[in-house]
Amino acid sequence: MALLGLVAVAVFTLLGATVSHGRTAAFDDGVRTWILAHRGAAMLWFFQWVSRVGSVTPMVLFAITGAVLLWFRASRRTASAVLVAPAAAVAAYLGLKGVFQRTRPSGVGNVLEGTYSFPSAHATTSAAICCTLAYVFWRERILRGVPAVLLAVLGPGLVGMSRVYLDVHWATDVAGGWIAGIFIAALSTGLYDSTHRAASHHQEAGEEG
Repeated sequence: MALLGLVAVAVFTLLGATVSHGRTAAFDDGVRTWILAHRGAAMLWFFQWVSRVGSVTPMVLFAITGAVLLWFRASRRTASAVLVAPAAAVAAYLGLKGVFQRTRPSGVGNVLEGTYSFPSAHATTSAAICCTLAYVFWRERILRGVPAVLLAVLGPGLVGMSRVYLDVHWATDVAGGWIAGIFIAALSTGLYDSTHRAASHHQEAGEEG
């Protein structure tokens, strides 16, 4: 997990520098132009729904619900490790938006959202929370392999795609959010692993005593 976190930091730093210097403009404009030319009513409705479900407040509530479940099925330490993800995600995207101060696409989303663009809050929180819960639920045998992978990949994937499809974020905003979320998930799951190992060692010591 530490290696994954370091890789995420390195990739985010590189992407952030590229965005700051405007070197992603051609890519972002190309993606935006293609999507606007191919949007349909059914997909627009679908991604509006995905965006609402995957917004920050529902994601935080999802994390709290998962933590409550883990509180009763595992331990308070396990639940606390999961709650690191939403707290760190909110702090991260708020702080990073202020650093980069990137404007959103110049459509209706720019007027409605009214905040800076990079990184996407939806992408950051959904990746941080879904990846953390997927890993911990898998380790605690609440979810099996395939459902856990779907939670970790499909959830943040659809949420991030919705923000680009709805023209409220650039594609690289979402990529930055996913990377930031992966770093936070690595941090949260690393905390879970360390507390899990500590609890196991304590139990073994007690049995030996």
